[in-house]
Amino acid sequence: MNSKSRETQIAELNGALEVLFELREEFAQWAEEGEDDSKREALENVLGHVEVMEAEYKRRRDELVG
Repeated sequence: MNSKSRETQIAELNGALEVLFELREEFAQWAEEGEDDSKREALENVLGHVEVMEAEYKRRRDELVG
């Protein structure tokens, strides 16, 4: 059993989602502005990872919220 309260877990997930949202926005902009294909591809890979993390955190939050 997790020692953190449900409310604490939800607040932490919401905070993480805010950070991931900002990162996703920045990486998307940088990927669009990428000067060459290799930089653009690397940024798109990082962006994809951030999107996967964001989706997982949303799933966890939604599970807690009910």
